[in-house]
Amino acid sequence: MGSWCEFAWQADGPDRLCAERQGSTRLDCRVEGGDFTEAPAPLTDELVVCAYNVERGLRLDEQLAAFAHDAEMPTPDVLLISEADRGCTRSGDRNVAREYARALGMYYVYGVEFIELPRMVGPSGRIRTRCEHGNAILSRYPLGNVRAIRHERTRSWNSPVQRLLRVGQPRFGGRVAVTADVRIGERLLRVYSVHFESGHLRFGPRRRDGYRRAQASELIDDVAGLEHGAVIGGDMNVVGFLDSLCDGEAHEPTTAALAEAGFDDAHATLSPSERVTTDDGLVIDVIVGRGVRFVESGVGRRDTWGGLSDHLPVWTRLRW
Repeated sequence: MGSWCEFAWQADGPDRLCAERQGSTRLDCRVEGGDFTEAPAPLTDELVVCAYNVERGLRLDEQLAAFAHDAEMPTPDVLLISEADRGCTRSGDRNVAREYARALGMYYVYGVEFIELPRMVGPSGRIRTRCEHGNAILSRYPLGNVRAIRHERTRSWNSPVQRLLRVGQPRFGGRVAVTADVRIGERLLRVYSVHFESGHLRFGPRRRDGYRRAQASELIDDVAGLEHGAVIGGDMNVVGFLDSLCDGEAHEPTTAALAEAGFDDAHATLSPSERVTTDDGLVIDVIVGRGVRFVESGVGRRDTWGGLSDHLPVWTRLRW
């Protein structure tokens, strides 16, 4: 086993994780984490990893009910969450990642992407006071070597017009990947919960793809030299991936970069139509791995998960 430093689990988190550094994509934020396991999980050489954009946790209770009752999707051993609110009006002032971990009986770590600023209207409702928004890793097994990787190349969401009018999505910060090693006995598996840059009307496709590819490249560099397996999963916002899958050519830049670095696509055996994860028919939620073998993979059924978020969860069963 490689070097291991288990996360210092916290009984409760502070009101805010981030120092307020305005006007910057570079935030100074603590990583939050807690342990809600009741007993050690049994040792295994097979894990179920699920990635889910929870859309802020606007329908948190219904999402948790779906995890409890969906017989079609195996119970996750590791859950990679993106777009999790922390203390935001729009999601009931809840700590979404922590509530997920408590309900599912898991360890969790959470890193902040953005300080969300007050707004009267926006894609997901009103925000009265500043709050935090980010990514999380949940696991039935202990987590260590935890980091929040704040991407070097990330666009600013700090629009003076949006701040003044309190509309849209005014925020401080930038894209973050949360990473940790999962420890099963004496074996480790590195996991990354990601939320790559999204599109914007002001950006042409080349510039949007440039952000995403650069963010993927940072993680590829982070994995270099790692002696154990690694899995990257989450909302990669790869809007051109469906076209790439349909014509059989690896021309979507972000997924192509990951493939060139030796990462296998967990859902490669599914047809493009079986892989759609969003309401507008895109395939942007992706799990890839290196040094692992994917045994079985799927996408949450729309009749169970549709409407609980603007994304469907994706899952895979793997060995390493």
